[in-house]
Amino acid sequence: MPSLPERPRSSQEALLRLEKGTASPTTQLNEAAQIIGLDLSLCASHPEIDRAPHIPNPAAPKEEWVLRWLLKKLKAGKIYRVEPVSFLLLRQLIDLIPPKTLASTLKDHKFLDVIEHAIGDLTDNVLTGLVYGTADILPSGSESSRTLSDSSRANGGHDKKGTKRKRARENGQDAMDIDEPRTPASCFLAFTRVLDCLYSLVTLSNRTAGVTEAASSHLRNALRGEPQQAANTVGKSLMLASVAITQFSHGRKTTELQHLFYVLPSLFEVWELRSHRQDDSSQGSSHKAFATHCFQSALRLLHCVRASQLDTAEKNQLSNGLERLIAVHVVFPARTGFLSRGGSGIDYSSSEPDWSSVQPISDTFRPILCAEELLNHKGARKRLQWETADLIPEFFAVATRSVPRDTFRRKTDEEPWLETLFVAVAELAFSVVKAEAMPTFMPRFVSVLEQLFRVVLTQNVRLSLQTLLTHARYTGLLNDGLPEVEWSLTALLIELGVDIFLPNSGLADSDKLLEALLNKIMLHWQTSVSTGSSIEVIKTGIVLPLLRGFTGARDLATFMEVWYQQLGNVETARMRDGNLGLFTVWEDDDLCNAYGDLLRNPLNQNLAAAQIRAAASEIRGEDGGISTSEDAYGQVVILESGFRKRPVNLADNNVDLESVLGTVIPALSSQQTLHWRWRLWRLVRSLVENNTHKTDSGLGAKLLSLTGEAITSIRRCHQESQNKLSARLECIEAYQFILAALKHTNDGAAFPTAMKETTDYIKTISAKNALQSMSSPWDGRSESIDSPTILSLAYLLTLVRSPRVWSWIEPEVRRSLFAHILSLVTAQYQPSSSTLETLASGARFLQAWTSVVSHEYLLNTPVIINDLITVISERVKDDPSNRKLYIESLQRIPATSIRRSQRGAMLDLLQGVVLKQDSSPVVTVGILSLMAKLSEMSKSTAQLTGSWEPIWEIAKAITLQGADVDLEIMKAFRFLHRAVFAKLLLLAEGDRRKLFKKMYRKISGKVAKLQSLSSSSMECFFLRISLSQFWQDRSQLTDAIDGPELASIRERMFGLVVADVRSAKDQCKKQPLEETISLIKTLDALEDFEDLATNHVEVKKFLSKIESYVEKSTDSGSSLRRHIRRRVLATQGQEKSVTVPVVQYAESLPLQQMYSDQQQLFIWSTTDQFRSMSTSSLLRVIREVRQLGFFGKNAEYHLLIAGLAISAAPSTEDRESDQAKELSLVCTGITEAISQSKSHVEFVLATECLDVLLRSHPRCISQWNVDSLLSCIAICASKSGPRINPEYSGVIYIRLCRLMGLLLGLHRQKIGGRFHLILPPMQRLLHCLFAKAKKRAIRLAKSDTGNAQQPHWLSQLDATHATHFTRLLTSLCDPTVSAVSRPTPQGASHEGLTDQTIKAKRIAGQYLQYLIMDYAQRSLLGTLSPDVKAALLPGLYSALDVMSRETMRAMNAGLDISGRAVFKSLYDDYMRFGRWNKG
Repeated sequence: MPSLPERPRSSQEALLRLEKGTASPTTQLNEAAQIIGLDLSLCASHPEIDRAPHIPNPAAPKEEWVLRWLLKKLKAGKIYRVEPVSFLLLRQLIDLIPPKTLASTLKDHKFLDVIEHAIGDLTDNVLTGLVYGTADILPSGSESSRTLSDSSRANGGHDKKGTKRKRARENGQDAMDIDEPRTPASCFLAFTRVLDCLYSLVTLSNRTAGVTEAASSHLRNALRGEPQQAANTVGKSLMLASVAITQFSHGRKTTELQHLFYVLPSLFEVWELRSHRQDDSSQGSSHKAFATHCFQSALRLLHCVRASQLDTAEKNQLSNGLERLIAVHVVFPARTGFLSRGGSGIDYSSSEPDWSSVQPISDTFRPILCAEELLNHKGARKRLQWETADLIPEFFAVATRSVPRDTFRRKTDEEPWLETLFVAVAELAFSVVKAEAMPTFMPRFVSVLEQLFRVVLTQNVRLSLQTLLTHARYTGLLNDGLPEVEWSLTALLIELGVDIFLPNSGLADSDKLLEALLNKIMLHWQTSVSTGSSIEVIKTGIVLPLLRGFTGARDLATFMEVWYQQLGNVETARMRDGNLGLFTVWEDDDLCNAYGDLLRNPLNQNLAAAQIRAAASEIRGEDGGISTSEDAYGQVVILESGFRKRPVNLADNNVDLESVLGTVIPALSSQQTLHWRWRLWRLVRSLVENNTHKTDSGLGAKLLSLTGEAITSIRRCHQESQNKLSARLECIEAYQFILAALKHTNDGAAFPTAMKETTDYIKTISAKNALQSMSSPWDGRSESIDSPTILSLAYLLTLVRSPRVWSWIEPEVRRSLFAHILSLVTAQYQPSSSTLETLASGARFLQAWTSVVSHEYLLNTPVIINDLITVISERVKDDPSNRKLYIESLQRIPATSIRRSQRGAMLDLLQGVVLKQDSSPVVTVGILSLMAKLSEMSKSTAQLTGSWEPIWEIAKAITLQGADVDLEIMKAFRFLHRAVFAKLLLLAEGDRRKLFKKMYRKISGKVAKLQSLSSSSMECFFLRISLSQFWQDRSQLTDAIDGPELASIRERMFGLVVADVRSAKDQCKKQPLEETISLIKTLDALEDFEDLATNHVEVKKFLSKIESYVEKSTDSGSSLRRHIRRRVLATQGQEKSVTVPVVQYAESLPLQQMYSDQQQLFIWSTTDQFRSMSTSSLLRVIREVRQLGFFGKNAEYHLLIAGLAISAAPSTEDRESDQAKELSLVCTGITEAISQSKSHVEFVLATECLDVLLRSHPRCISQWNVDSLLSCIAICASKSGPRINPEYSGVIYIRLCRLMGLLLGLHRQKIGGRFHLILPPMQRLLHCLFAKAKKRAIRLAKSDTGNAQQPHWLSQLDATHATHFTRLLTSLCDPTVSAVSRPTPQGASHEGLTDQTIKAKRIAGQYLQYLIMDYAQRSLLGTLSPDVKAALLPGLYSALDVMSRETMRAMNAGLDISGRAVFKSLYDDYMRFGRWNKG
């Protein structure tokens, strides 16, 4: 007989069996979860990071028993404390047990002790894994799809069988404590779940809704511990979190990292809930406990958090919390002790500095900063790459940010403290680095010291010059070896205090330091170990700041002397060693340009005059010529630099300058060999370029006479340019002098010779040279002219930068130059991928060519257009391989600037190229487009525009390939055909009649012989569009064509098109849709017969069938779908609704490309169609679109069509008409949809529709619409608003302000005095201007209503957005007369209008006090950037203008003390700057 079914076991039996069970922890935990109806695997696979704890009302005895059992297990054995499932179950129990019962249970079982032991056990396991390297801590991966719960299941999945309970060991250790160490991944998961539990308990203890005060108090009491215990727990947790964050960052575990950032701040609350019984008035016990157990861990965690790449609000909240704890418990007590000892800082008044104030700070921080970390095992630290020295700059950054912001107080009290702290932490860094890395500690210490100085620079900490000078010895400048020099640290010291290098600073060692710096810079150049980065640091970080520093110290003369000496030393070294380079940092153009800018200051004119005087005597040699000494070279460099961009009057009687030129001009005229002759040419060029008066006499005439010598120099140096940089530099400088001289003279007789020399030189550069130059492109600097190819490029760019010079060049030379440049350009051009819009970065010749053949350049330089066309036209005919480049170049030439004869020649040439049939389809498209553009211009001599036969020949010569480019060819040919047809219509009446008769007769004959249409034949396309053009212009051709005959011919052609349609439909039935191009061509053919295709049954059936095939086919593109839907729309008759076809056509267009051709065509055609409809038909369309809805899928397309229909609707004055009612309903629907927008496109289209309604149909806007819009704006600017990407926050904010402005400007009378509807949107828009707060509350009862209500789309706004809000306030407080009053009968008094305006201002003043109060409160919670505040203040001033004094007093009384301080500051500024209307 069958056995009876087993009786279900009661919960009590299950609980007792669980109590006595000996199974594995995982098994027992799952059994416990099943008792209370939980599936832990489901809870683990679907975690909710930001879930708020649930508050149960009824008692939960089973859950309470399971909680007590779990807490006992956690207290009893380590194996449960390191099991992630234990804390997953605990997290679920927190949601199931009433708070008061939960608190008492946790308190009875000493929950904080359990957490402390659990954290300790997890830390030990992680340490074991790090030391012994059990495996990779976490596998790296770009995705976080594999969560840590997987590792937990992997670790616990094998443990399914029960084990016997073991006896306790003799040492008292529980048998459950004997367990194999868990993997670090499992430990991290367990640690995260521990924090989840703490987060839930902390959140629950601070809730007010649903939790009594007694229950909250009990929960806080359960989490309260002594400072020592709380510090120990928090410290270990922070250290373990540091390890976890490090590993998560290395493994790119974004989800886990974000989760950890979210729950870690719960530790701060555990610390805040500590017992304060042992604290004195200054919280001494808490400070000591935190400093001993938590300080180093908090610093380590802060360092790890900032090193992570994740950027979220939770990360910022965690960083802020850590900084606050460090500042409160470590920095502030040390600062208080410093101030209690007098706070005088370091005394540098005596010869030996008094460092006594540094020692107490060092003694305070050394034990806690240099103490052994919790994971201070060499293996673990090496695995994690942790160094104590990394924490010191982090700590100093926290300390600098914790000082008061007040400038005066910071200067008097905080600067000594920060300077003493800096010296103390620098000393600690030295000892720590020395202890950690004995042999090579100095480079590491310099790196830490550089980080400390960067904190000083970032936080604007002012260090005394003596402190900077003390630490300058670590730069290595005073050492003997060059490798020991730290250029970055030296640059930082100069940026912080350049005075330590200035002789007039009063510091004893400044001369010594400056001399050492100069020697090291010289040695750096001489040893030839220079790298690009070090040279850039020396130039931009050292030498240029030194120049500015000397100038700021009113000691520019000393810098000039130093510069002069260094130039002399450089030239001396160069004379001894000919292998040294021609450029040092002292000869760099950046330094010379900066010096020239300084000499433009009128305060330095005397110094400049003295320098010219000194140069005049030193550059003259004993023989009267120019001296070749190093002193002369130094004077020439400084003299030449001083004249850069500095205006000079060569007509003045300047004796010293005349003496200088008396030496320089003969030197340039002589054959004297100098490697710096090019600097002499640059000097005379600068004088000519910057001359402000005529140059026909005096020094100017002497300088202009050097033109011939410049040509001679160019000719001579071209022979040496292959190997000598100085020769190439002299060539380019002499050439630039010639161009500069040409601008100041009308005699350009010598210029053609110079141009011929440079053109001949450029011609020596081959296409191979141009191609090789792409590997190392020229950066535009003089020292980079390292080859003849670069010199040729410099010639070309110099010429391009001087468009006026082209007219001085002979046409033959211009064409010869363009021809060779074009050959170089083709070497750098890749026809397959390059276009003139997207160029390779190293193609310098191609970039120069693009600049020349640009529309703007050629409009300013029309003289070269004919030469360019001539050269390019020859290449178009002879070089098919690069024809794409040539056609693109011709297309960039302004068509209006091309002469008539040349335009005709170009058309004939292009026609011949097409007839050759040797161009690619892409090139053919460009040729046809160019021909269409040229044909649209005025009549030319081209055959194409004088007869119809050439275009027919072109059509015959083109063969379509069945590719996408066919559509472009057909489109370009249609434009060309239309332009040619228009030109033929302008012929003389007799010629026109004769030509069109012949053309019509031949076309009609061809059509009569056609049996079918070929999709690859351009001739069929030509016949079709010709018939269409005849039909459009039949009214002008009545004397040439027969109307009825033309109609019959069109019907025959349409029959062929229909037959083609029928064939395409049959083809789609037989096999899947493949040839979409031929189908698009068929659809395109219907466009020429829209009148015949409308209401054609077979065409409609074809379109519906094809559309169904397209929808089923996954391979058919959107282009085909657009063509089909456009044809469906075109074939709709007037009696049928066009709503569905319009919507379907719109849905095939991507709205992100609203300005593309297809979208613009849709908008224009749809608008024209709507305007041609009757009012009733248009209202029908609007009603049907409204019924489709403005929510969900395709809502943006419905909004677009609604906007087009509304804009096409005529205005009405009858509020009771059907049109007014329908438009009011549409306004209501869009208003309801705008706050639920899912994308910025949808939001913008909705606001645009409302904009059209409010502006164009004001009589249709009801009171309900206005009130709804005000509420909608308030909702959109809150957290309940649209969830749109914050990238578009500026667009959304401006759109909301515009809507609000329209309501206030055009519909103010409907609003009236209902400011209870106006204030909410104004307040929300004001909130958006404040910087988005980075602090995140842990879901506490004290919720920040401002931050909590920030919209999802909000990001940082700027001053332009604040200006829009200011306009709103201004229009609200100072309305126009038309906004607040209705039209009055003619002759009515003006006083009534004034009364209405005054009344509106008075009402606004009564209510805007709440906006000012809101501003004061928000200023305490958030921040405004200075530019935003400056843009907002005029609006606030306008609000204060309309408020009475009594209202201001009442508002001030309603603010708290902090709010009053903000309002007082605002009111004081208003009284000083903003009282517009009140005297």
